[in-house]
Amino acid sequence: MNCFDYRRVLLAEARETEAMAAHRSQCAVCGALFSEHAAFERELRRGLEVPIPPGFGERLIGAAGVRARAAPGRADRRRFLAAAAAAIAAAGVGLYVWRDRNDPLAMACIEFVMKEEAKSIMMGAMPRAEAARVLAESLPLERLEQIGQIKHIGPCPFNGATAYHVVVAVPQDKVTLLIMPDARVAARRRALHDGLHASVIPLRKGSVGIIAANPAVVDSIAGALRG
Repeated sequence: MNCFDYRRVLLAEARETEAMAAHRSQCAVCGALFSEHAAFERELRRGLEVPIPPGFGERLIGAAGVRARAAPGRADRRRFLAAAAAAIAAAGVGLYVWRDRNDPLAMACIEFVMKEEAKSIMMGAMPRAEAARVLAESLPLERLEQIGQIKHIGPCPFNGATAYHVVVAVPQDKVTLLIMPDARVAARRRALHDGLHASVIPLRKGSVGIIAANPAVVDSIAGALRG
């Protein structure tokens, strides 16, 4: 076990093996990384304990291609559950799409989450007013807040330019967004690596990478942001 392998496995799987623990006991750098990562995970778990955002069910149903009436009741709950199941089933049937070929830009998004996300969060967030200004032409904050609760947003170096790192809490998962105002893609790009799924989609200005462990969540958010 070396420092590179320790960092890669810890950030990908959020746990230690016996070999990793033995390495950490002899390595001050990895020991500090473990402490920082554990603190970050505790804060993230607390942050994810949030209520379901208003209207999230309707947006998920729309992303899954299922139309439901707005009237509340047991039938609507059944339709919501059916839509969620359909999204998950579609992700399972279409898994070959994720495995077909890893796009380099989407892979870079996954690498960011594995290696740089914790550091980016610890650098601190930018003021909301500034974030609203710089993202107005790419992905307005109001649209992000329709997806879930924003837990972090801040600039970060990515792929040779400045991107905006966003962590969003949704009921099913923690989702990372990398908004790239200066990187335009013509079509959707995908990657799957170490249990993380990434999808890069075009925006009005630039593009956004969506990274999460659950492919159905990635697909739903991609559909919502493109709609």
